[in-house]
Amino acid sequence: MRLFWMKVPAPLEPALQACRRHFALAAAFSALINILYLAPTIYMMQVYDRVVPTGGIFTLLWLTILVAIAIATLSALEAVRSALMARVSLRLDRILAGDILERLLARRTGTKGSSDSGPIMREFDAMRAALSGQAVTALFDAPWTPIYLLVAFLIHPVLGLLVLGAGALLVGLAIAHARRSKPVEDAAKQANNRSYASQEATFRRAEIVRALGMRTAMIRRHLADRGEGQDAGAAAQASDNRYNAIVKFLRMFMQSAALAAGGWLAVAGEISMGAIIAASVLLSRALQPVEQLVRLWPQLVQGRQAMHSLATLFEATGEAAAQRMRLPDPTGKVDLACVVVRSSDGAALLLKNISFGLVPGELCGVIGASGAGKTTLARVVAGAITPDLGEVRIDDASASDWDAETLAQHIGYLPQDSGLLPATVAENISRFACDRGEDRERVDKRTIAAAELAGVHKLILALPGGYETRIGEGAHLLSAGQAQRIALARALYGDPAIIVLDEPNSALDAEGEAALVRAVAAARARGAAILIVAHRPQILANAEKLLVLTAGEVLHHGPREEVLEALREAGARANVVPINREAGT
Repeated sequence: MRLFWMKVPAPLEPALQACRRHFALAAAFSALINILYLAPTIYMMQVYDRVVPTGGIFTLLWLTILVAIAIATLSALEAVRSALMARVSLRLDRILAGDILERLLARRTGTKGSSDSGPIMREFDAMRAALSGQAVTALFDAPWTPIYLLVAFLIHPVLGLLVLGAGALLVGLAIAHARRSKPVEDAAKQANNRSYASQEATFRRAEIVRALGMRTAMIRRHLADRGEGQDAGAAAQASDNRYNAIVKFLRMFMQSAALAAGGWLAVAGEISMGAIIAASVLLSRALQPVEQLVRLWPQLVQGRQAMHSLATLFEATGEAAAQRMRLPDPTGKVDLACVVVRSSDGAALLLKNISFGLVPGELCGVIGASGAGKTTLARVVAGAITPDLGEVRIDDASASDWDAETLAQHIGYLPQDSGLLPATVAENISRFACDRGEDRERVDKRTIAAAELAGVHKLILALPGGYETRIGEGAHLLSAGQAQRIALARALYGDPAIIVLDEPNSALDAEGEAALVRAVAAARARGAAILIVAHRPQILANAEKLLVLTAGEVLHHGPREEVLEALREAGARANVVPINREAGT
């Protein structure tokens, strides 16, 4: 499918096809609008050439009524066309916004470009603006410029050549402007994106910045980054202003030139007095779409770039967005085969050829030094990221064969940072199940059950609003321990078959840790497969198996006592104390 100035990328064709009727109607209205724009020109010619010489007041009255009807119709058609283009914007938002957000969330976290959801949605809005704004209506009007050119030639060839030459100059300016402004606009866009991203990262860590006395340094750095973006933006704006000034001068001068040419031709007796005014009006109307395109060309270019960015996203997430056959609920059997995970820049291997399995009712502890890859392994098992190589199988089916959203409802995951979202406590624990359309009463019961299992029910009731307490920035601030216990309840919500806990007791006091041990024991008793990454020993005291990671590789894996004995022997040979603190000995 080709859309005006570019070929539409295949992934976006269905959405644009859904708006095809709107574009067709807008194009049809553009034809009528441009025909009706001839009415004032004809009216002027009739007044000067018929009414004034003959004194025909009755003729003037009817001509005025007719031109009023024509202008009213033209105005109504323009209003309808604008409404149609606004519907294009809304329709694209309804069709694509949810899908784009779904694909952004489905992308593998931690890969290059995976955190650019804000810019992607801004580019989507830029595409919508380009496809529904004045730039598109100018494109609809541009093909009708030959009508005015033809009328100008009919009046006199000199006037036609004048209109043709002015149009050619404006088109040449548009092409030159597009070529020269693109590098400057790209530089401004990149600089501003870097500046905004840096500022957002600092604001998220504002407490650390204040506590460590980094405010002045960060302000200076952000001002420097902002200055770079502002300078690039100013250069782009200056380029636009120069071309717009040239275009404005050219249009106004050529309009005056048309009057001069008409006057000269009238003096020579080759055209009438009415044709003098008509020539100026025709040239102005003929150049208007071209002038608009010159002014709005950056918007069209930005829309085209945004369309390609969205197409890249759709192509990269095609497999993740594909419909999957509904498989039976998982029992908790997990197998990793030769799993490899690279860093986001591809420069390092975080996991190297990892192979091991979990079975229902089994508790496996993961230990190792900092940077060994424990958290990365937990994220792989939980389905938070997909490996670069190797395979994860759930109940003997590849993880890619499962519908990701359906499978995730059977996995409980507690990350290191708790990861609670701005919402109520109940919404966080229930994983926003009501927004998926689940029954509110059933969700409430499961939420309370998960909180009681995590031993956090009374803690929640003590909050200012109980389960309806809003948390997050600008709302109630939880302590690290409170957040971790509520996140544990979220991980246990719905009795998941697979539970992955990453440092689940790092912020807990004795009471919280005891509740954690009870919750893990209860989940294990009902047959859940549990993987726990831990540095503190208590939580791994009842682990059946241990997996020791070092530099992204499996050093030991097997029954707990066998692994501990191997670590003791290795420590004795090296004349060092083995990692008793991590192993639970």
